Amino acid sequence: MDPKAISAIHDFTLKARELLEKEISEQLEGTYGLLPDGSWKSAESYPALIASQEAKETRHRLEQFLEDENAAGIGAKHAREKLVREAAFTWLNRLVAFKMMEARELLRQTISRGQQSNAFLMWLTEPGNEENYKNYEQGDLPQNAFGEGPRQEAYRHFILWQCGQLAREIKVLFDADDLVSRLFPRPHALNQLIEMMNAPELEDAWAPGNEETIGWVYQFFNEREKKEVFDRLYKKKQKIKKEDIPAATELFTPRWIVKWLVHNSLGRYWIQMHPDSKLSEKLDYLVPLPDDIPKVPLKKAKEIKLLDPACGTMHFGLVAFDIFADMYQEEIENAGKEGWPEQPSVQDPEDIPSAIIANNIHGIDIDLRAVQLSAMTLLLKAKSLNNSAVITESHLACADIAHFDDSKLFQFLKELKLSDSIYSRILKGVWKELGLLAEAGSLVKFEEKLGLLIEKEKKKFREAQKVPYLKGFAPDQFETEAGEEEFWDIIGSQIIQALQYYGKSMAEKGHDESFFTAEVVKGFQVIDIMTKRYDVVVTNPPYMARRNMGPELAKFLSNQYPNSKGDLYTAFIERCAEFLEDAGRLAMITQQSFMFISSYEKMRTALLDNLAIETVCHVGPRAFESISGEKVNTVLFSMRKEPDAKKRRQAVGTYFRLVKEPDGESKRRRFEKAVKQLRTMNDVYNAERGTMNDEREKRKGKNSSFIVHNSSLNYVFIVHQSS
Repeated sequence: MDPKAISAIHDFTLKARELLEKEISEQLEGTYGLLPDGSWKSAESYPALIASQEAKETRHRLEQFLEDENAAGIGAKHAREKLVREAAFTWLNRLVAFKMMEARELLRQTISRGQQSNAFLMWLTEPGNEENYKNYEQGDLPQNAFGEGPRQEAYRHFILWQCGQLAREIKVLFDADDLVSRLFPRPHALNQLIEMMNAPELEDAWAPGNEETIGWVYQFFNEREKKEVFDRLYKKKQKIKKEDIPAATELFTPRWIVKWLVHNSLGRYWIQMHPDSKLSEKLDYLVPLPDDIPKVPLKKAKEIKLLDPACGTMHFGLVAFDIFADMYQEEIENAGKEGWPEQPSVQDPEDIPSAIIANNIHGIDIDLRAVQLSAMTLLLKAKSLNNSAVITESHLACADIAHFDDSKLFQFLKELKLSDSIYSRILKGVWKELGLLAEAGSLVKFEEKLGLLIEKEKKKFREAQKVPYLKGFAPDQFETEAGEEEFWDIIGSQIIQALQYYGKSMAEKGHDESFFTAEVVKGFQVIDIMTKRYDVVVTNPPYMARRNMGPELAKFLSNQYPNSKGDLYTAFIERCAEFLEDAGRLAMITQQSFMFISSYEKMRTALLDNLAIETVCHVGPRAFESISGEKVNTVLFSMRKEPDAKKRRQAVGTYFRLVKEPDGESKRRRFEKAVKQLRTMNDVYNAERGTMNDEREKRKGKNSSFIVHNSSLNYVFIVHQSS
């Protein structure tokens, strides 16, 4: 993206955040009586709370929100600050989504001309909107208790209706019934936001092809928190707190690096499954390997699963989406031929975008903002391929789960008479792990806990010589691995149903338990993603050295990741390898230290006992525009989960060394030149084992780049150079 456009997004995001946070805070204090310190003023002091039933309901929802947050251990002042921030980023994300969908003609004009937008004018004439049409005709006066004229009130109703329509496909962003939707920007603030978004310098940012705008909005919204975190870390020597982790670790991944990782993982997986695929012609970053590698067993396109366990705004999923689309199309064209499935995953190409979201792309993040924007990214991509695509299912989960004390769990089990049931044993078994999600995210190993629980259930039912009474549960459920996985699917879905029933029944009794039930359901959505295994895992993990971690996170890593506890990124490497199916590909950009430091020797050995290295690109410093100097030295790598020890030992990889190039753009050009040369070579040279330091002495003064045989991540031997 053009640097001027990025700069314009930066300035817009910061100004929009400031405006929205001021607007939401003023509403909370001036309309509903929730003061900045988290205390309440009497409702009798506020005209809106006397005159408007809607305002009364919002005040009640706000009171319930503070009670729920308090039950999760968050004080009133902090809960208010959290709500202001959440409302600001949710409304900013919604408005950005409307603007980008307008530019792609996926929505009629909704916000660009405010109350003169054509979609609003058409909506007014539809049956059922007579009262809103009457209000529109009445004009801007008189103003109601929210500071709206009749016309502005009608426009608010339209925007919330539009959110409701989109919530059918991405509820995490557009839920019109959530508390944030009741904190709608008032006319003065909304008009300012629309004017800012219509600025000429932002025109390119909203245009088709610039989907990475979403990622820049996310990064720049976090800018203030990021600065505050590092000021506390380096100036006040304070550890990074749980709530600071998203801001401290978020980093926008350059497009060329995303392509490198996705092409050399998902792209290679498909090419090894289908050597006759024409997709290789499009995969311009796919690195040729110097020897034959095992063919991937045949699968349908819809069965190939990709996970980004720290997905941010789904930048990797955006590139993967195009590759998946080509895979589905090739499958349609080749179905029934040798080496291809008899029947394609979908019959109609129009169904491809929906199928990709429903089947292929999975993502987890600990930041709700990121998950909202990931959902928006995938929706925009799907609709750009087929405007009529219907998104009915997705696999995105937010790991920022509020954790409650045991009393909430016991109350739920007692109310539904489940205290001595299999559901009770499962819930109690994972309850502690649910509490770790908000800080450790994808690093929490639910599958180990669930494996132990299933073993206990097996033993229990064998001793009793009977199977559990569960709808959909077969007598031989525990006999196969697939049966065990299905067992979890049955239990998990029925627990979610029970939670939803509990929330509804308690509401009928006058008790609002929706926050508790929603948070536990969110937790089970994360568990569902984390207990699966994947053909491709690709990510840019968070970086945080152990010395900067809070005590709870440091202790967790010591217990769960003793070989990789020195940094979050190294723990993620180990964890991501565990997510792989046999023949699955792991592709990551990380810091380079794990390749050389002696404290990671056991980790490297464990990796090489399970994975074969296919290609590495040693990028070095200055790969990220937002990080100057030598602070972050990075490496890109793609590995294959290889169960055959002989094939692992004999694996020959292709390596690139780009550490001397002065910036990210130079590194990109250098790689593209080198890989183009490599594709035209007739011979690939293997090398003996040797140290990089030895080779540097031999080749001092030369511009070395690629092709090596590697037996260990800290033993590489360069035998060829690009000119």
